[in-house]
Amino acid sequence: MKPEKMILQDCLKTYTFDQDKALTPEDTVKRFQDRLKTVNLDILKEIRRIDTGRLDIPVYFSVCGKDAIETIGNKKQMGKGSTPEQSRASACMELGERFSFFSFKKNPDNFITDTYENMKKAGHPLVPLSRLLQSVHDENTSAELLAKLLEGLPMRWTWATNLTTDEEVLVPFSWFYAINEFNGPSAGNTYEEAISQGVCEIVERHVCSIISRKQLPVPLINPDSITDPVARELLDKFSNHGIKVYLSDFSLDTGIPTVGALAIDPSTFPETSEIVYTAGTTPNPTKSVIRALTEVAQLAGDFNTKANYVASGLPKPLDMKEVTYITAPGKTIDLDQMDDLTDNNMKVEVERCLAALKKLDLEVLVINTRHPELQFSTIYTIVPGAHFRERSMVANAGLFAAKLANELITDPEEKLQQLTRMETLLPNAYFIEYYLGQHLADQGRPAEALTHLNKALTLDPDQEDIPYIYSFMGSCLKDLEQYDQAVTVLQKGTSLDDERPDLHNLLGFCFFKKGDHEAAVHHFSKAVYLAPTSAIDYANLGVNYRKLGQNEEAIKSFALALSLDPSIGFAQQHLAELAEETAPS
Repeated sequence: MKPEKMILQDCLKTYTFDQDKALTPEDTVKRFQDRLKTVNLDILKEIRRIDTGRLDIPVYFSVCGKDAIETIGNKKQMGKGSTPEQSRASACMELGERFSFFSFKKNPDNFITDTYENMKKAGHPLVPLSRLLQSVHDENTSAELLAKLLEGLPMRWTWATNLTTDEEVLVPFSWFYAINEFNGPSAGNTYEEAISQGVCEIVERHVCSIISRKQLPVPLINPDSITDPVARELLDKFSNHGIKVYLSDFSLDTGIPTVGALAIDPSTFPETSEIVYTAGTTPNPTKSVIRALTEVAQLAGDFNTKANYVASGLPKPLDMKEVTYITAPGKTIDLDQMDDLTDNNMKVEVERCLAALKKLDLEVLVINTRHPELQFSTIYTIVPGAHFRERSMVANAGLFAAKLANELITDPEEKLQQLTRMETLLPNAYFIEYYLGQHLADQGRPAEALTHLNKALTLDPDQEDIPYIYSFMGSCLKDLEQYDQAVTVLQKGTSLDDERPDLHNLLGFCFFKKGDHEAAVHHFSKAVYLAPTSAIDYANLGVNYRKLGQNEEAIKSFALALSLDPSIGFAQQHLAELAEETAPS
């Protein structure tokens, strides 16, 4: 593994119709497919349009080949755009981005695995610990204490370019992936295009997290002030079907234009559609509008197909009353009042984004994740200090150090010793007790685990973490076959957060064991609603439908389960038995 400094080059746009790109969508797709022909990898099976045509806003899938499925873990990637060509190109780039990133992540040659103290002693140029503290918004833990918490943790390190300071540094990939996961990969026709997209996506998630958590009343954008023909046509496609769209200025203090989009079809909600809440960020306000609107189309399933999108950067509202801070903020602006960093040279746009973030003391680190055979321009962007809705809001680096200890140390006794050592550094930290309980539960010691989990509840845990504790307590009680107690604990969890599929999965199992199959169906149905790709929950749903004599629903559930995971043996058996029972004699 060698450092490879990324140096921004001039990159002029050749396509600016609905997004700003270095190549046309047609050339992007052709180059993508040409590259695939040169490698002995099964990456792309087909590119398929999947919208119904109701809105006439195209949405495409890139359907993964065998190697891509094994590498990424998903069967498809989605693309968006105002034209079929751009949506196809988006689906291809999404696949290239994810395949390159997960290939990079799984290749040990890309990393040095060692402890912080050893890396420091070796004299490597490391990202400062102050940036690790900043990455989780911890203003109380000292760098010295964080160094002690990291002692003995075998983290994976890789080279990154700090674009803000123009330096090469080694970053603890383990730390940043633990707090950001796949919030950061991007791809482009050039590195400048990929960096622009990567930075903008981080900023998008950052402002979305702050606005949604604090329910900030950000200004609406006057739709009549939007004059771009592509944006106007997209807005008309929604309004022509009675779909109400609210556009908002989500930029906050970043200086980079982000447009929020909230959309509802009153004629189909809630029977066959959902409220869609998303955003788009680019250096240009108009392009941010277009990106947000095409993202709405991507998530909405044409507002009439019972599509169930997975919430990410923003929560999924179940009722418009939840989002009055968006629909009635008390202020409206014109689009031309938003910040605008546009230039025909993508290098200049990236530099302007870097300068805007530097004013907030936010540095931009990029890791080159280019696949050695495919050679796509792909990166992983890290901005320590940027918020992310799906990350714990606990501003304590100790929590994330404990999480890493739990994930990185494989020897059970060594892990127990490490967590116990952390307990001495952070006495009465609920998250240490939580991870001790989780570790003991994983070792098949549920009774001992419950002692630590119960203690965690007494140590003033963060409100958002209490459902996690109840979930593991319920799992331990389930393993002890104490189903009544498990149900009581798990229902305490759902009373705090009813949107957790793990809680509903466990409740479904416990009610099944108690013989209450109607309650089991209710909870497994909620589990698959919240996690539509959970094959095991569909299979469990099928078992309980069959117990209730609802064989048609059981067959549908088993078929769905097997379409997601053909290896679920009991689903195969039940489906075969039902087929035999319903076959004409």
